[in-house]
Amino acid sequence: MARTAQVLVIVAAWAIPVVWIGAELGTRPSDGTVVWSSPVAGGDEWGSAVTVRRTYGDSLLLPGDVLLSIDGRPLDHWLAGETSSDVSVGETIRYHVRRVEDGSPREYDRTVTVTHFPLGRALVADLPQVLVALLLLVAGSVAFYLRPGLVAARAFLGFASLVPIGLASSPWGLGALDLAGGRGYWPHVVAQVVFALGLGLAVLAAATLPTPRGWLSRHPWVVPAALALPFAGYAVWVAAVSTGEEGAARTQALLAVAAPALVVVVPAALAVLIFGYLRASSRDTRLATRLALMVLTAGLGLLLLLGVLPERVVGDPVLPFDVLMLLVVPPILAGVVVALVGYRLDVIEPNVRRAVVQGAVAAVFGTAFVVVAATVGRAADVSVGSILAGGVAALVVLPLAVALQRRVRHVVFGDRELPRSVVAELRRLDSSTAPSEALTETLSVLCRRLHLSHAAIQLPGTDGPALASYGEPSGGGRVVVDLVASGATIGSLHLETHPLRDPFGRGDRRLLEDVGAQVGALVQAVLANRELQRSRQALVTAREEERRRLRRDLHDGLGPSLATMMMRLESAQELIATDPDQAAVALGGLADLAHDDIAEVRRLVEGLRPGVLDQLGLVSALRQRAAQHEQAAGGHGLAWRVEAEEVEPLPAAVEVAAYRIVLEAVTNAVRHSHARECVVTLRRDDAQLRVRIGDDGVGMAEGRPAGVGLSSMRERAEELGGTCTVASDGRGTVVEALLPLRAGEDS
Repeated sequence: MARTAQVLVIVAAWAIPVVWIGAELGTRPSDGTVVWSSPVAGGDEWGSAVTVRRTYGDSLLLPGDVLLSIDGRPLDHWLAGETSSDVSVGETIRYHVRRVEDGSPREYDRTVTVTHFPLGRALVADLPQVLVALLLLVAGSVAFYLRPGLVAARAFLGFASLVPIGLASSPWGLGALDLAGGRGYWPHVVAQVVFALGLGLAVLAAATLPTPRGWLSRHPWVVPAALALPFAGYAVWVAAVSTGEEGAARTQALLAVAAPALVVVVPAALAVLIFGYLRASSRDTRLATRLALMVLTAGLGLLLLLGVLPERVVGDPVLPFDVLMLLVVPPILAGVVVALVGYRLDVIEPNVRRAVVQGAVAAVFGTAFVVVAATVGRAADVSVGSILAGGVAALVVLPLAVALQRRVRHVVFGDRELPRSVVAELRRLDSSTAPSEALTETLSVLCRRLHLSHAAIQLPGTDGPALASYGEPSGGGRVVVDLVASGATIGSLHLETHPLRDPFGRGDRRLLEDVGAQVGALVQAVLANRELQRSRQALVTAREEERRRLRRDLHDGLGPSLATMMMRLESAQELIATDPDQAAVALGGLADLAHDDIAEVRRLVEGLRPGVLDQLGLVSALRQRAAQHEQAAGGHGLAWRVEAEEVEPLPAAVEVAAYRIVLEAVTNAVRHSHARECVVTLRRDDAQLRVRIGDDGVGMAEGRPAGVGLSSMRERAEELGGTCTVASDGRGTVVEALLPLRAGEDS
């Protein structure tokens, strides 16, 4: 639907009730009274007399006046239709009235001049009902504008447009003049019928809210069934009163269309929503239906608990019904609109659900208090108002007393009884704070919130300075809390209370456990950060050392050689023309020099990453080195061999580390162990590569410090997150390295 068409529909929806009420009431001849009261809602029953319910304008009649006759004719004759006459503006009507004054009834004759219905004064007098009607139109317009293609939104707009017309029947319903030949009953009946039709559209909106697109076309009977439902309720009402009422009471019962329709529609709409919720196929549909169901149920519950029930028990509602409607209707409409348009249901529906639960509990307890107060007041002959005032005063004073108690305990004990608030403040610490400052800031929070004079974090197994501390020891009560993270104790938290404050007791265990868990997680993060910084530092140092080695080798070795080659090439070029034989000799020397430079380049490349790994792989490369070693030794000295299962392919970093560790371990065995045999074993599982180098030599001398070779092997393993251990006894030495494969793959 185009935007222009949407706007026109919304304008028409607003125009329908405005035009009807303005035309019907603005032109109605009136005596300023309203005598209509619905018998369904417990109104005064019509008989030989009718009671004035409300008056508007400068009327000589007052609310509560009982009209006995109009123009000399008994009122039951007018209601029976035995006489009728047209009454126009400017004429006078004589009423015979019974009025209670000073506790005794008196009868008067009052002559009233007929005027137009005072619509302006009626709007001001019944402003809450007018505001509710306007809010209804706004809600319907918003829902239709945002979801014009939704059947439920269209039906809701129709409901919002037709229901305000019911104002023409209540509170601005039949006047005494209408009973005596004014406009008659037809405007009242039309307003009631239109109101009932609007209720039918509300049922249709509830029935189509949780339905998928195209559902209504497959179930066309839903529309007439929903629209007929309010009139079915009226039909049942008429059938019930047709045999029990006569005369004026029967006329009054037949004129009550809206109330019986409302009694039927409200539970029907709730039942339809419940059924739709149970058969909803998508999560959004279930949330929307549940939201609409909750706000409607909560609104009706509040109206019953705060309006109807107290009025039946005490005689007056907790709040005037008009004010109660203004408080209840806007949240209901807002919830229905959100359900119709599907706006942020994941966020709004849970919040509404919590609010409804809390409000329901408060409303139940409030109503129970009112009922109990009324019962006690009647039994003790005490004013119910004074009891309610005392209860309200207690409700006001109680939070103040609790707040004062908490403040006093906070001054004495700090926040020991509020572990959640302490832990919450620890969690709110700035995540961008430097690790060295984060621990100090944490300890400052603990000292401030728990009234401590000193707090420190100590790592396990260290007697040196604390990892972090705050404040100065003052000799107060001390307590030590273990810092646990990931199931392991990573340190301890030393807390010292101020000498003027109470020390920690057994009841503070929960607080200390929560604080220890939170601080332990922070300490673990700080230690991990420090380890990461050390690892990065080691990587940077290794990289710079490698660059320095390459620069030295290039500058001191390959660079001068290439410069010499350049000069000899220039000399050979000059000799070609004058002495070709000498030029040939010079070029031969250059070939030898180039051969040496190529060997130097290979050596440099071998230092970066052994080329043999790319050509043969780890296992074959090691076996080739073992064969070369055995060939060079000529059968004398150490012989080593490689035993390996299916270990390849491997990450590049793991290959290099394993290759270097094996060669370093074999070199150490050749130099120091006096062994005859060395076995290299390679095993792989899903997580790591296991490298084992064992010889049958004399082992390492006891107390001998680790040399450069052993340190180099450990560093290569630790760079990948692995380990390298050396075990030695009189029967030989075993070097075992565990190299994680995942770290190598990530790199």
